[in-house]
Amino acid sequence: MNDAAYDISHLLELEATAPAMPGFRSAKPVIVKTGPSGMAAAQEALARELLQMADRHEDLIQQYLRMKDDSVPDTNW
Repeated sequence: MNDAAYDISHLLELEATAPAMPGFRSAKPVIVKTGPSGMAAAQEALARELLQMADRHEDLIQQYLRMKDDSVPDTNW
């Protein structure tokens, strides 16, 4: 049996010479207060984006359905 394969002394030596890591610090959460106008503006922007993507989404659905129909073998003899 090869005992050298299980020799981890080099890892212990590296750990002893490694620089000390700074302690763990957690960040404080930043709370952004938005008034009703900020929320309304965000909702309007999201609604605009959704409406812009609606046509593209429909195109993707139609493409998926065409691909699905093409991949199903015709069982009518």
